[in-house]
Amino acid sequence: MHKIGTNNAQFWASHWQEHGQTWRTEPEIDLERQNFLAQQRTILPDIARGQYPFKDVKLGRADIEWLLATHDQGRGPVDWHSGRERTGLDLRGADLRLADLRNLPLTRMLGSLPWSAWLPATPEQRAMARIHLEEAQMNGANLAGAALNEAYLSGALLYEANLEEAELGGVHLQKTVLARAQMQGADLLGAHLEEAYLKGVHLEDAYLSGAHMRDADFSYAHMENADLSSAHLEKANLSHAHAESANLAGAALQRADLYEALLSGCNLEEAHLEGANLCRAHLEMASFSGRHAGAHLESADLSRAHLENACFYKAHLEGACLHRAHFKMTNLIAAHCEGADFSNTRLEEAAMEFAHLGGKTVDPEDLARIRKWVEDFPEQLPSATLKGTFLERNT
Repeated sequence: MHKIGTNNAQFWASHWQEHGQTWRTEPEIDLERQNFLAQQRTILPDIARGQYPFKDVKLGRADIEWLLATHDQGRGPVDWHSGRERTGLDLRGADLRLADLRNLPLTRMLGSLPWSAWLPATPEQRAMARIHLEEAQMNGANLAGAALNEAYLSGALLYEANLEEAELGGVHLQKTVLARAQMQGADLLGAHLEEAYLKGVHLEDAYLSGAHMRDADFSYAHMENADLSSAHLEKANLSHAHAESANLAGAALQRADLYEALLSGCNLEEAHLEGANLCRAHLEMASFSGRHAGAHLESADLSRAHLENACFYKAHLEGACLHRAHFKMTNLIAAHCEGADFSNTRLEEAAMEFAHLGGKTVDPEDLARIRKWVEDFPEQLPSATLKGTFLERNT
């Protein structure tokens, strides 16, 4: 096929269609390039020495198509549904910056050390294995089960890509486009997703503990049962997100936008939500308590939020707006509500024993922490506003 002397895109699309390789679009690489890639593929990986078949080799789409077609002695790409016992292409250390990899079947590829090898490896050994995919076009690519721990993908386009159960610990995905990507069950421990665009992404059951996602857009995302404990989501957009039963314990959500987010059953214990927008959010049965101190919601907007059966034990709601919020069976025991606005709410079925509703002077350290996100937060807080509030069952 390498002797066919045409670069006509329509010809090659039809040619690969006839050969059952619908994911191919490029002309066949010439014999010299084939021999070079075949020779490189014989190099045995050596983690200690940082030796890999395509380490520091600049590859393009045509190269990857040929490698996929001839992978595993001609068996071709790995099928995610029936061939998970196979390993995909070993592209550790390869240079694929700006490459066009759209819609390619890169299932179970190696773009870094997998966890089993990453854990005992030294930092230098881990670094030598990382693939370079900065600003690559990977829309619709199948990367399910891929090993991309600490790999470089900043600025890449991964719209509707499949990253199910991929290993993405510490991966660099800053400013990437992952809208509507399939990332169910993916491991993103400590991943870098600052300013990434993930509208409508699927992260059900994903592991994002300690991930860095400041200013990221997760609007309309599906994050049900995901682990986001201690994650950094400062100023992130999570409006209309589905995060039912997610673990957000200790997460940093200062100034985050959670407008109409679905967070029922969430664990938000000891989370930081100073200045966050939770207007109309669904927080039924969510927990904002904590072993030592409750979540921090100072100056947060919880107006019209659904807080039925939620637990705010010892939570910090100083200066928060809770106008017309729904408090049926809500636990506000020992909650700090100084300066909070409870106007036009019904609190007759809420548990409010020992709740702090009077005024107070804010501790200087607390004031400095809050003003980092809410610049005009007052040092002197008045008593909570209870105008139009129902406090007793018989009122």
